[in-house]
Formats: sequence, C-alpha cells, structure tokens
Amino acid sequence: MNIFFRRTTFAAVLLIVANLNAIAQSGAKSVVEERNVRAAMQFLASDAMQGRGSGTLFERITAEYVGSQFMQFGLEPAGEPGWDGKPSYVMTVTIERAMFDANPTLKLGSTTLEHGKDMLVLRANNGSIKGGLQKLATGQTPQAGAAVFLTNSAGAGNLNQAAQPFLAAGASMVIVEETPQYRSGWANFGSRKPSFTVSAAKPAAVIVVSKEVAQTIAGMADGTSLELGGSVTMQKNYTWNAIGKLTGSDRKGASEVIVLSSHLDHIGVTENVQGEDKINNGADDDASGTVAVMEIARALAAGKRPKRTIYFVCFGSEERGGLGSRYFGDNLPFPQDKFVANLQFEMIGRPDAKVKPEELWLTGYERSNLGPELARRGAKLVQDPHPTQNFFQRSDNYGFAVRGIIAHTVSSFGLHTDYHRVTDEVKTIDFVHMTRSINSMIAPIRWLANSSFVPQWNPGKKP
Repeated sequence: MNIFFRRTTFAAVLLIVANLNAIAQSGAKSVVEERNVRAAMQFLASDAMQGRGSGTLFERITAEYVGSQFMQFGLEPAGEPGWDGKPSYVMTVTIERAMFDANPTLKLGSTTLEHGKDMLVLRANNGSIKGGLQKLATGQTPQAGAAVFLTNSAGAGNLNQAAQPFLAAGASMVIVEETPQYRSGWANFGSRKPSFTVSAAKPAAVIVVSKEVAQTIAGMADGTSLELGGSVTMQKNYTWNAIGKLTGSDRKGASEVIVLSSHLDHIGVTENVQGEDKINNGADDDASGTVAVMEIARALAAGKRPKRTIYFVCFGSEERGGLGSRYFGDNLPFPQDKFVANLQFEMIGRPDAKVKPEELWLTGYERSNLGPELARRGAKLVQDPHPTQNFFQRSDNYGFAVRGIIAHTVSSFGLHTDYHRVTDEVKTIDFVHMTRSINSMIAPIRWLANSSFVPQWNPGKKP
C-alpha cells in the first residue's frame, strides 16, 4: 500500500470529491448499478481518506461527500444551515469530552496494569474509579460499588453488554477476560486513549484483561482494592452526520418516518501496528453500509415519492460509542411516536458462509415482526447466524431500540479476520454480492414506505 496518500492535503481530497461528483451518473435509475457501488467504495475506503477516523477532518470530508451525493439524488437537506443560510446535508455535533492524558492504569493491590498492555479500558466515565473485588457469575447481584470480576465471561459475546446488568445494579467496574475478538485487535484497541463524555452518572468502567491477568485476579481475595485512574484533560470534539430526506407524498403518511442509516466513520490510522501499512481503510466496516444507504437513496429518489417520509442518515463516531446517532436520537427532527422503524446497514461487503449466498441477516430478527414482514415482501433476510456475538447491541440501531423504536441492522458480516484491521480494504469486497444485496432491499423498503404497517416488538423481546 502506498503511504504517500497518508499525506494527502485537505485541498486534494476536496478535488477528488469534486471530480467524483462531476463524473457521477446523471441519469436517475431505480436499479443499483455495480459501477456506482464501486466508485463510491473506492473513494470512501481509499488511502486518501485515512481510515475516516471518528471526529477527524476525514470524517467530516466523508460526511460532506455523502451529503453532496444526497443533494445530487434529489433528497431534501435536513442538516444545519450552510454557508448560504439554507439547510445543508450535514449535521455538526459538538461533544464535550474528557481525554486521558496518558494510558490509564488499573491498580490491583500492589500490581499496576496499563491500558494497551495487559488490559484494555473498553469504557469509563470518570478519571478515578475504585471498588473492592467481587468475583461473580452472570445473573448474580454485586455489592454497591464493587469491582466485579466476571468469572464466566468466555461465552459472554459482547462484553459491554455482559457487563451492563452489573453496572446497572451498582457495580463500579466490571472486569472480563479477553476474547479472541479483542485479542486479535489488541493493538488497535490499545492505541486509542479512552475518553468519555462528562456527566453526573455514577463512576463506572468496563475493562478487558489478558488471560494471565484474569488468572491472577481469580486467585485474589474478595475485597482486594482495585482502582482505575489517570489524569484527564477536557476537550471539545466534533462529529458529523450526513442527512437527507424524502418527504412523504401522503397527507397522513408523511408524518410517519422511516430512518435508513449507517455509520460513515472508522478507526483511522494506527501508528504502532507492525508493517508499512498503518491505514485502517474500513471498506466493509462501514463504507459498505454507507454506500448501501447512498444507493438506496438514489433509487428511491428516482421513483415515485413514497407515502411515508424517509430519512437517510450516515452517522459519525459510531466507533467512539455511537455519538452521532445518540445526538440524532436526542434531537429527533420529528416526534418519536412517528418513528416507525430504523434499518441500519453495517458490513454487507462480503457474503456470510453461514447463510445462503443471496441472503442477508437481520440482527434481532426474532425480536420484532419487521424482519419476517419484510421477508414476506421479498427481502432475503434471515436470522443472525452468530447469536453469541450480540450484534443487535453492537451498532447504531441499538440506541434507538432501547428508546422503544423498532430498530435492526442489516448485515452479512461473516466474522472475517480483517475486522478493525488495516487489511479491511476495497480489494476484499465482493461487489457482485454487495450490489445484489443492496438491490434486494429496495422493493421491500419501498413497500414499507408505502404501507400502513407499523412493526411491533414480539412479546418479551423489547430491549
């Protein structure tokens, strides 16, 4: 990989965007074409975009590019006022965050661990968090303020999700043993200093430790003092959402909203990774989903306007905890009771060997009647074949789902080894699969946007 592109200037990238817009197909068509998929993918996941790091200049360029495509397709702007005072296709989100000045440390009695070495801080909301060790299994109740070591985390899947019940019950931190997923991406996770949005919430953290450290903790006595901490500096950060809409044509139906979304950011450049290539291009994660939203927007805007309103939103900073989608959810531009459903598109660049070649899977398929209803209307959607991974909770859809909104993610991520690595490049994308997958969703989405069907959670399945 040519690292020259890592020195690409802002002006040069803007010139690339301008050229892409100039050569984009002008004739509106309702069928997704592979050449359009390729063109957008080769830009979004190119070295020039430096891995579209969350909150970076390159994330902003990505949002501006996607927004310019929304404009070209004929969507209405739904972002902030632009240079001319009129609504634009970009929403800027300001975030006050505390950033650790150096890698935080975890003190276990007389032993001190450092983030990125023997442990990873998945999330923390304070610069100093303390607790007495308590070894518990899933389903047990922690003491108030305990530092819980989860003794049966091997099958926990999403570690953040496994930790949540303990934090909700009053634990100060939850410590879990590494999984193969975290071990494979240890350098990437460890290269990013943790940060957090300042709030009045009770201090809490989720920490992953190596197998060796887990064995050490398992041999410690309950009540051993644990302390996570480090100095922090307040920073004002930004993220950017690209946003456009098609207002519904029906007087009544137009008030009802469907949101089609993806996340446009990735994890940027990792300087300490071995080898010459330092750029995490993020082709599958999630340039593929962003292109899906773009191409569905192109197709639907080219046809007869649907009865319901559709928002097309590509969120920023999903990789930093879903900051872009959280802001959108907190500041909905329409009443929440009119929010019919959200379909997030995430990692559809390669087929999954666990389902048929033409099939996509829907996270949380069994949780609501939306997936089965779309399948009856022609969507080749099936149940997520990786239930232990808890993918339903691992994308921007989940922030909407916990608000009560029917929200799922469409994917075909086959747990490939390029996840969050510099090898997630355009050359690994199966464009026949990806183009076919996007095409397969257009008619079912068009049906949903023209119907009066309101999806519901299945009994006992609401998050």
